[in-house]
Amino acid sequence: MIIVDCEQGSDEWFKARMGVPSASNFSKICTTLGKWSASADAYINELASEVITGQRSQGFTNDAMQRGIDLEPQARKNFEFMYDHKVEEIGFCIHEELGVGCSPDGLIDNFMGLEIKCPLAHTHLSYLKKGMLPSKYIQQVQGSLLVTERGCWHFYSYHPDFGEQLMITVQRDEKFIELLSGHLKRATDEVGECVEKFKKGE
Repeated sequence: MIIVDCEQGSDEWFKARMGVPSASNFSKICTTLGKWSASADAYINELASEVITGQRSQGFTNDAMQRGIDLEPQARKNFEFMYDHKVEEIGFCIHEELGVGCSPDGLIDNFMGLEIKCPLAHTHLSYLKKGMLPSKYIQQVQGSLLVTERGCWHFYSYHPDFGEQLMITVQRDEKFIELLSGHLKRATDEVGECVEKFKKGE
């Protein structure tokens, strides 16, 4: 694993991610059932275009997403206090062999990672009621385990107005990781083929 030491959201961070499939978007490549996603081709085109043009895709941030970004430091401190873990903040991790990456919300010791979500109240409540990793984050969490080669990942849903927060420890699903790895390899191969074919001057 290669670690790009930078602040998440910085120009260096965006540069490191250009053309690289990232765990937050692994659901665009692989479904929760380990199948090739119908949205994979569009995502591959997006990544290849970043490399070809040298320009990152325009990201979309709505009010709820910005709220989550703003609350993340508070959530991280709460997690550290509640579970007596020291969380190391890092920039971008790259799996050297596959050429894919992830931006963990924190790494813990040598074998754990952390994914923080700060959803709106009704969404946080739905997570609490179900008491399990929301299915929409399976690819992101298992993908982060794949990239970092760690043993488990903590999923932490935080809302400042709730007395109860949700912390789920997710173990590696080796069968799913194997399927995901195969799809990621296919995706990075196709990105490379597009770049080779369409990049100006090549």
